[in-house]
Amino acid sequence: MEFNKLNAIVSNPSWDMIVLFIFLAFFFFYGIIGGRNKVVSLILSLYISGFFFENFFYLDYFIKGKGIVYLFVLRVMIFLIILVALNFLFSRILSLSSGLGRDWWQSLVLSFLGTGLLFSFIFHLFPAKEIFTFSPLIKYLFASNKAFFWWLLAPLVTLFLIRK
Repeated sequence: MEFNKLNAIVSNPSWDMIVLFIFLAFFFFYGIIGGRNKVVSLILSLYISGFFFENFFYLDYFIKGKGIVYLFVLRVMIFLIILVALNFLFSRILSLSSGLGRDWWQSLVLSFLGTGLLFSFIFHLFPAKEIFTFSPLIKYLFASNKAFFWWLLAPLVTLFLIRK
C-alpha cells in the first residue's frame, strides 16, 4: 500500500515536490562546488535570518492595507535580503576556519537538512498556506509545529555530530 503511494508521488509529482527537489539540488551543488563550509554557512544564515525576520517589527509599516500576495512577496524579499547578507558574512567567517572538509556525503546530508529547514520556514514565516495549495506529503513533512521543531533541531544536531 505505501509503495503505491510512493510510486504515485514519483511518477506524477506535484509542483511543490518539484520545487522541493530543485532546492535540494541547489543546496547539494552549492555544497559540492563551494565545499561543506558553504552549506554550513547557509544553514547558520537560515537560523539567524529566521530569528531576525520574526522580530523585524518594522514590517508592519510596510504592509498596512496591502493584499496577501503583496504581503507574501514583501516578506520573502526581506527574508532573502537578511539571508544573503548573513550568508555572505558567515561564508567569510567560515572560510577562515580549516576544520571543515569537502566530504560530499556531508554536503548531501547538510543539503537535505538545509532544504528541510528552508521549507519549514516557508510554512512558518510566510503566509504561504493562504496563497498556495500544497500536497498532503509536503504539509505533513513541513507545516505542523511538531515538524517545525524537528527541522529546527536536526541540522544543529547534525552539525554537532559531523564536527566531531
